[in-house]
Parts: sequence; C-alpha cells; structure tokens
Amino acid sequence: MRKFLTILGLILFIAAWGKNISPAVAGYSHLTLPRIVYQGGNDNPRPEALRSILAQVTRRTSIEVNREPVALKLADPELFRHPFIYMGGDEGFDPFPEKDLAILRNYLSYGGFLFIDDSSAKADSAFDSSVRKMISTLFPQNPLQKIARDHSIFRSFYLLNTVSGRSIIKPYLEGISIKGRTVLMYSSNDQSGAWARNKLGHWNYDVIAGGYRQRQLAIRLGVNIIVYALTLDYKKDMVHLPIILERLRRYNSK
Repeated sequence: MRKFLTILGLILFIAAWGKNISPAVAGYSHLTLPRIVYQGGNDNPRPEALRSILAQVTRRTSIEVNREPVALKLADPELFRHPFIYMGGDEGFDPFPEKDLAILRNYLSYGGFLFIDDSSAKADSAFDSSVRKMISTLFPQNPLQKIARDHSIFRSFYLLNTVSGRSIIKPYLEGISIKGRTVLMYSSNDQSGAWARNKLGHWNYDVIAGGYRQRQLAIRLGVNIIVYALTLDYKKDMVHLPIILERLRRYNSK
C-alpha cells in the first residue's frame, strides 16, 4: 500500500502540474536517463543497461519514460532539463575540468541527482579510484558516506533490506547528502550489468553468485533509485519531478 500511494502521488502531481506548463517544458515530463560522457576510460560499458531499466520502470510503475537514453557532457545546457543523470564505467578516467565540476556541483545543489555505477566487478578498481578523487574534489567538505538501511532509497517503491547488483563487491551503497537530501549515490556492484538485456530479451551478463533472485533485487533497487530521484524523501520533502525540473530550469536561465 505504501509504495502504491507513493507512486500514485507522484503521477497525480505530475498530471496536475502538467496542465499549467508550457509545451516546451512539458516534453520533459517523460523521464529520460542521460549518460554522462567523460574523457579517458570507458563511459559506456553497458550500452543496453539504461534502456533496460527504463523498460522495467515502465512495466513495474506508472512513470512515463523516454526509453532511449541520451549521452551528455556536463557542459551541455540540456543537463539542467533532467532530474536524474547516470555515470558508469569500468576503467580509470581523466580528472574532470573544474568548470565541469562547478556545473555538476550546481546541478546537484539545485535539485539534480547523480547515480554512479562501477561496472568493473573489482574491489579497489581504477574506476573506483577515479570516482573517489572526482567526488573529493566535487565536495571536499562532504565525503562519501555509507547509506543507512533506513534510508528512503530502500522503500521508495519496493521494500528492500539488501543491496544487490551483478556482483556484490560491497554490501552497501555510498552517497553524498546536502541538507538532508541525497544528491549523489554510488554503487560498486555493477547495477547496470544486472539490468542489461538485449532486444531478444536475453540477459547480457551473468549474475555472479546470486542467480535470478540477485538480478531481480538489483532491478528493484534500480527502480527504487529512480523513484527516489523523482520524489526525494517522500516522508520529509514531498518534492516531486515537476518542481525539480522547474528549479533546474530557473537556475540554468540565470
């Protein structure tokens, strides 16, 4: 019942808000998941993952999505039209320019959400090292913290008591919170590898150790992450997709 009321509230809010917005903004009420493009390394190790998780969101919830993900650089002004961005990789990458970090810092501070996924399935990977260096520069006074099991991410749609992925490198997620709102979430467990499915319906990558149930938990966690990014902490903030989009649009028009 709780998850039904949560998503119902989101959909009704979007529907009501959509009656009072311009056509240009209304087109972005369909969720799109931009993939961040960066220099060095491999920024697209699981090419079919975002399309696959968007298909799961469509099947399991009432959220309207654009199933074709887009690739964006942080400097692209289109960034601020999206409440959720994704960054994946399995190799080390070049440091982000300070101007790009400033854009990302503002994006996250004004309502955006970033999910980072290490697809290497390795402990202490080169991608992990690059991510931690990037985040320490992005928020030098706000280090990554383990996300507690009572966080809203574990009940935003499905009720979960575990962290999953294609490979369980760490039994927890990490994140950055600003004023009580988690704006960045990092998984070491190759979530996207568990999500990725080809057009014939076959899974692209074997799940390591846990089999079918582990994959399903990884998909459920992916759905929860997306719902959380759109509703934030539904018990405390009641901030929803339309307000996030409007906040980002206003910042970008300054």
